[in-house]
Amino acid sequence: MPNSSQATSTALTTAVGIKESIHHSRTTQSSESRFDSLRSEWTLFAPQREQRPDDFDVVTADESSSQGCPFCAGHEDQTPASVWVGRLSGHQGKKRYEIDTSGQPCGSDWDVRVVGNKFPAVQSFCNPIVDSSSETYLPKPANNAMAPRSVTGSSTSRSLFSRAPARGGHEVIIESNRHTRSLADVSPLQAELVFAAYRDRMRHYRNQPDVRYVSVFKNVGPDAGASLAHSHSQLIATNFMPRSVEHSFGLMRRHRATTGCCLMCDMIREERKTKDRVIARDNHVIAYCPFASHLPMMVRITTHQHQAAFEDLDDESLAAVSRMVYRVISWLDKIRPGTSYNYCLSTKPTSDEDSSDAFHWSIDIFPRLTRVAGFEWASGCMINPMLPEEAAKQFRHYAAAENPQRMP
Repeated sequence: MPNSSQATSTALTTAVGIKESIHHSRTTQSSESRFDSLRSEWTLFAPQREQRPDDFDVVTADESSSQGCPFCAGHEDQTPASVWVGRLSGHQGKKRYEIDTSGQPCGSDWDVRVVGNKFPAVQSFCNPIVDSSSETYLPKPANNAMAPRSVTGSSTSRSLFSRAPARGGHEVIIESNRHTRSLADVSPLQAELVFAAYRDRMRHYRNQPDVRYVSVFKNVGPDAGASLAHSHSQLIATNFMPRSVEHSFGLMRRHRATTGCCLMCDMIREERKTKDRVIARDNHVIAYCPFASHLPMMVRITTHQHQAAFEDLDDESLAAVSRMVYRVISWLDKIRPGTSYNYCLSTKPTSDEDSSDAFHWSIDIFPRLTRVAGFEWASGCMINPMLPEEAAKQFRHYAAAENPQRMP
């Protein structure tokens, strides 16, 4: 059996080989822009930019030590109380894990647990608002928006500097009682338990009357924004809908009203036809590199069948989704060992019950291979140095090695 350093060396050698095999095509391709129908934005593809020299090494933190880690078993007193606890049953069958939502102390007897974030981004609904006297809200657009100051009166300053309490919930999903770095470091069944936690906690917040959106995301590594190395993800529920979500949701609604079809479903059908960007698929889910990916090696995972909300997935579909995410992350770890990555789960806003036919949930996984620089900040247009077709080739190399018969 090869040791860990040999395995890492082999993975790096293979990754370099893949990179060199398509070096010529990258350097000879010209730049092009592609339109992202889900974001209504252009992405500028410049494959030749991947060959730029870089004087700055990526700094990776030492993630091997569990000393003092608040997420490891035995350190439960260092986090807020658990609101959800999952335990693997230890046997094969229908009931492969057990879930406890009693809120009782679990000690070290857990495999996945959910706790409140010790440093929340939003104020919990359980806590009273300390001072609401200064809150103002963005006004609705008015016909006199460009009227002289004498007409609009003193309310102008209030509308220019509006604020409101940010309320909801902020939770941490601790994905293992062991000190692991990535979701691919646990078992596939434990990864499924993590996704069961997502589903249950999203259902919980969907039933809160003041919640308008629930976001689930994962940061792995310092370049992805992780402050702790221990594998975990987060959930933030807000009493407002983020602007980018509202914009994307509006595009989906308009597509549905114009064509009678779901925008994501139409995209999936086209991806299945061309197969150029498809990485893997099974009876339930598909993984592909989006046509206008705004980040290199970005992968999107969703269900073949229309499903508006992730939290409405049945157990069979949930297991299929978790397996696919697990596989993609394991391939990414082989292509780019130790690379920081994020994934974000997009689901139907809780505040709109009438648009289930328009919205289609998805998960985007993206390694942090490039830095957002001046042009991106100035224009809002992302530069991607890798075409999605080429990114898909790298993923398919490992997908084929894993199981050639399950290739798209």
